[in-house]
Amino acid sequence: MKLENRELYELFEEKGVKNLFHANTVASSITFLEEGGLLSRDWVERNERYQTPQSSDDVDKLFDVFDDVFLDTEDLHKYFSRQNHYGPVLFQFGLELLLDESLEFWVTKDNPIYWAKNSEPSDNYFKNVRELSSKWDAYDKQRKMLTIRKPKKPMLFNYLEEIVLDNPKVLIHDDVSLREESRKALKRAVSGNEELKSKLAWRECGHCFCSDNYLKQVPTSELAQKFLPLEHAKFEE
Repeated sequence: MKLENRELYELFEEKGVKNLFHANTVASSITFLEEGGLLSRDWVERNERYQTPQSSDDVDKLFDVFDDVFLDTEDLHKYFSRQNHYGPVLFQFGLELLLDESLEFWVTKDNPIYWAKNSEPSDNYFKNVRELSSKWDAYDKQRKMLTIRKPKKPMLFNYLEEIVLDNPKVLIHDDVSLREESRKALKRAVSGNEELKSKLAWRECGHCFCSDNYLKQVPTSELAQKFLPLEHAKFEE
């Protein structure tokens, strides 16, 4: 359900939302960097580029959001003091993207994985900015996801402010440093593009559960998928 761009921008400013965010894996992020913008999972699939599989893909297709791009109103890693489950690379964008009238924005009431099969759009999305404003505090930050409906090309890098990569502080397969390999991979992906290169930043957490979670809760195979580039010898192991 389309929300009016300027009204949404003004509401987010009022609510203290300063940036919008998209988290993903290193391998999927490299596809974005090579193509010059964020992409829907449908676009990547149709154009036979690589993206890390997600357990929600079938649900997203069922609810017709596989061709949408999702953004958070908060850096969820920082907000929850734990890793973002979608991946260690965080793209941070300026709020001004909301004023781009070529983009159609909807806001969810929850993650589509929790939507009921027979639900109506009004069950899953805020119908207008007035409803979103009146119910703002009734919905957790991670449930209110901004979706860009069915973009047909790479987008948003003209609003990109920073690309932040986690440091998991974990070795896999005895000697593969996820920190070193992921940093090298992102640097290679932006080589020759000084503007993108200048936006790379490395997250170093202090009082945060991310490194402990990466070490104790995330299997080695999943760590490889999240932090290693597709061409790495240990990516599939």
